[in-house]
Amino acid sequence: MKHLLYALSICFLLVGCNHSKRSTTKITQLIPETATVVLSINNIETFKSDIKNNSFLKKLVTTIVYKDLLNSLEYLTYLNSTNTVLICFNGSKNKPNYSIITKYSDSLFGNKNLDSLNLHHRIIDSIFIGSPSTVIIDSIIVTKNSDFKTLDQVTNTDASFSISLNENIASQFGNSVFTENTHAFANWVTMDAEITPDQINLNGVSIANDTTPRLINVFKNTIPQENKIQYVTPESSDGFISFTYNDFETIYNHIAEFNQQTIDTTANNELLETITEVGEIYMNNKTVVVLKSIDAFSTKEALSDQQNVLSSFRNVEIMAFDNPEYFKTIFNPLISADSVSKYINIDAFFVFANSEQLLQDIITNFQNGTTLANNSGYLNTALSFSDESSLLIVANPTKLKHILGGAFNENITNVNFKDYKYSAFQFVQDDGFVHVNAVIKKNKIRGQQNTITEAFNVTLDADILTNPQFVINHRNKQKDIVVQDVNNNLYLISNTGKVIWKKQLRGAILGTIQQVDLYKNGRLQLAFATPSRVYILDRNGKDVAPFPLKFNDKITQPLSVFDYDNKKNYRFVVTQNNAILMYDKKGKSINGFKYKKTSNNITTQPKHFRINNKDYIVFAAGNKMMILNRKGQSRITVKETINFSDNEIFKYKDKFTTTTTKGELVQVNLKGAVSKQSLNLSSNHVIETTNKTLVTFAENKLTIKQKSQELDFGNYTTPKIFYLNDKIYVSLTDLQTQKVYLFDSQSKAIHNFPVYGNSIIDLANIDTDSNLEFVTKGESNSIIVYQKN
Repeated sequence: MKHLLYALSICFLLVGCNHSKRSTTKITQLIPETATVVLSINNIETFKSDIKNNSFLKKLVTTIVYKDLLNSLEYLTYLNSTNTVLICFNGSKNKPNYSIITKYSDSLFGNKNLDSLNLHHRIIDSIFIGSPSTVIIDSIIVTKNSDFKTLDQVTNTDASFSISLNENIASQFGNSVFTENTHAFANWVTMDAEITPDQINLNGVSIANDTTPRLINVFKNTIPQENKIQYVTPESSDGFISFTYNDFETIYNHIAEFNQQTIDTTANNELLETITEVGEIYMNNKTVVVLKSIDAFSTKEALSDQQNVLSSFRNVEIMAFDNPEYFKTIFNPLISADSVSKYINIDAFFVFANSEQLLQDIITNFQNGTTLANNSGYLNTALSFSDESSLLIVANPTKLKHILGGAFNENITNVNFKDYKYSAFQFVQDDGFVHVNAVIKKNKIRGQQNTITEAFNVTLDADILTNPQFVINHRNKQKDIVVQDVNNNLYLISNTGKVIWKKQLRGAILGTIQQVDLYKNGRLQLAFATPSRVYILDRNGKDVAPFPLKFNDKITQPLSVFDYDNKKNYRFVVTQNNAILMYDKKGKSINGFKYKKTSNNITTQPKHFRINNKDYIVFAAGNKMMILNRKGQSRITVKETINFSDNEIFKYKDKFTTTTTKGELVQVNLKGAVSKQSLNLSSNHVIETTNKTLVTFAENKLTIKQKSQELDFGNYTTPKIFYLNDKIYVSLTDLQTQKVYLFDSQSKAIHNFPVYGNSIIDLANIDTDSNLEFVTKGESNSIIVYQKN
């Protein structure tokens, strides 16, 4: 495992060359024979974000392996590839040696000079191999690596990366779990990694051949059963190990073969013939052994000579057991307890220990219902693995620290895993291989009603440029997040905090991103403009042809998207100073739209309003409000001039509404008549409306539907109105004090606001529960998602 994290750090070192030809060799054929860990990275940007934002990995900040990881992050920016990248670790404990393998292209390293990276390299059949070690480079040949030969067959290209461990590294994990040296756990293990800020999920397979004993082979030819040990495991325990089987003789023979022992054909194992699950519960550096019977009556019969009652506790008899090394002898190394002298029977469970106090604790927690089977944190973790296991290991923070410390071969006693109450490692026997699942998950405390809790935060590669906003994920009907950084990279981030992709744009996004369904099939695309482009991106961040549209003259207002009849026959409206251009979904100019531009520049984003079944395109040009029809001709002539403020034009009470520089509310009716109303607003004011709700803010006074609230003086964003669950919410943020405020329609503050934030928020229900979430900018390069409980 230590080698694994060294390999994670190395994956950020990048190199290149300038030779290319058609490849006939798979990159997996160039994995060095001496490789111990192979990382298969499918998406470099997602991988980098996964590692940087995961809260569990941040816990390891004081460890040597994590420091090596951080020192290597800067090199990631050198690689320019959308192909799979393999990082093969061959190194020693103190100075890791590694090789980097990927398909070569002329742009693989951009303008980076290879010599400055100080890595040796070769190109074999258009595949690049780089390493700081000349020994590794010189030894590279096209081969069928015995450990990793099926890597390309079992990994999932949809995962951001996969991890493959050879038998030495796999055994390090086995040795960290079991007190006895397991010698060889498996030939190799390959797992796809899915990482979010609060969770690590690993899913894959383990292969063990028959040439040498492997611990995972003890489950060969057995059928996994449902794990039930959690029903007698106290919540206060350090976790448990459980293994199951459908036939005792099969697993008994395999364990003897693994231990290279002669099978005792005279042994009386009647006790275990009705048992389908055996486990060990860890309790304060002590253990109890648990048997789960499918026929409790027969199991009791097998224990008929072990009926000496020592005491009774809560109507449960505690009896003597006169074969204390029995389970260790039979199940070594899966069972470590070598001295169990007492046992109890609770329902179908038979629990053995060397102390009455341990058995009393089991009885108390079982009767009180304070077991893992009733614990929401454990049940939440259990959702990530199968009900049936050949081998299942569940660890609380103390046990997890013990496992990782042994796996890293490093003292990590100063690391605090208290938020990771239940981590699990699962192995499920199948035909010829074993499924592997692992989950390390932050257990969140359920928020009390009317509280605000931080769901997650994500750090980007650069400072944030735009306000983060929610967009619909058409695949699951939930919501994701889009945001742009100062390097003009656009990010799509899932509602669990995972960066799905990052795409560099030509310029900063104007206004907000909108969503369209160009193909009328329910699949949504992102539509927006920068000063020189109109983009439409699909779910994967790919350009939708023929977009982006390129413009020589500067685009001066956000992209407007009109769907006149709600039939998804979209019109994309581009503003360039005093001109308006309109395009269809094929990027073709709409011939029927002819706006006769004036000498005055357009100062507000053109908007489409539908009133009484008629369409109106409205914007400000100079001191005139322009109201057009679909063809770009004047539909309503507004003769009176207006000294427009910096606010947009809204539809309020079926009138075209904005304000003047003097703070007057200006409304234009469908006949072009202008009315003005003094709102006693200062010149530095902002407004936001729906058709029925008017919100104003000036100086420190917020007014919602004529009901006011005075706030502390500060530097506030424009108010934003949300209508969710038949309720109106109004938000604004004080950028000076970094506080996000939320009010109801009566101008009353929502309970537990303000909270920390640095931008306008977006508010929605982004997942499957009934709670609302909102997103805001946190630090200069991070976003925060809060949940309103």
